Amino acid sequence: MNVRYLRPLIALAGLALAAAALAACGGEDPTPTPRPTATVPQMQPTPTSPPAMDKPRLIFSDLNWDSAQIQNAVARFIFENGYDYETDAVFGGTIPLMEALTRGDTHISMEIWLPNQQVAYDTAIAEGTITSIGKSLEDNWQSAFIIPQYTADANPGLRAVEDLPDHMELFVTADSRGKARLITCIPGWECEGVNEKKVVAYGLEDTVELVNPGSGEALNAEILSAFENEEDVLFYYWGPTTLSHRLNTEFDGYVILEEPPYSVECWEGDNGCAYPTAEVLITVRTELLDSAPDVVEVLRNWDWSASNQLVAEGYFVDTGAEYGDVATWWLANNDAWKSWVTSEAAAKIEAAL
Repeated sequence: MNVRYLRPLIALAGLALAAAALAACGGEDPTPTPRPTATVPQMQPTPTSPPAMDKPRLIFSDLNWDSAQIQNAVARFIFENGYDYETDAVFGGTIPLMEALTRGDTHISMEIWLPNQQVAYDTAIAEGTITSIGKSLEDNWQSAFIIPQYTADANPGLRAVEDLPDHMELFVTADSRGKARLITCIPGWECEGVNEKKVVAYGLEDTVELVNPGSGEALNAEILSAFENEEDVLFYYWGPTTLSHRLNTEFDGYVILEEPPYSVECWEGDNGCAYPTAEVLITVRTELLDSAPDVVEVLRNWDWSASNQLVAEGYFVDTGAEYGDVATWWLANNDAWKSWVTSEAAAKIEAAL
């Protein structure tokens, strides 16, 4: 591994543990998730190797955030070069791609976030159309209401969601209609609808204006700009991510506003409580168990730990590389993936690298 990215691993692992501890106390990830679109996302065919005649083409759900797209790129390189599969991808948000997976338009989703997608997931599992084959990311925190540490320090009375009406003026902007501007979840993610329900459940309709960030890149850019200029900002986010790590290490951190503790009853009702810690699963079409058992075996061994995730995302952010280039860099500079694949596949992948 490059020395530049090896040094942060201990710190990143510590960050992941801290984030998990925070989540256990009632935190927010990618988390982390998006609202249905009227049309099925368009295919993005990028096969790089000819398929064997008896192998199915593997179509990935190319979810619109960094960790999912990096994982997809790593998996596709492994399956194309180590196992001679043709791969493809459909780009989109959480809701349309869950629908695509249950219809069979895609075959593999590297990140199904629960409980955000619990209802659709449970329905598809009960119907037998999809099968979960293990965890993807480590447990993630996610929260709808976050402020910078410097805002909390200057306003000691602002520690909980219920305090927002008394501090609304801190977050009023030109586009917030005289209310506190909350940069909400990315369009098409399940958390977009959850945050809308939270505002109603907390009686904040006259206090909070949910503002659509447009995209993950726009969300990150707006948050980072506010921190760089020490502006008061109220936003939704999740972790561990490279941005949450950067906010902690370069800008003295942030505060997740307190909410009533999570409960199943609340989550099945009005969502007037904290997000639970997110469980992120790898899920496949059930027919892959028979048609591509070698693929299923690799995914059962998959371990995209916080150190793997944040090092790969750090390289992506620092270099501006394409997701495919991040995948090849990570595979070339790490050995973790070799325990996921057969020795024959590992040799072919190394040769391709």
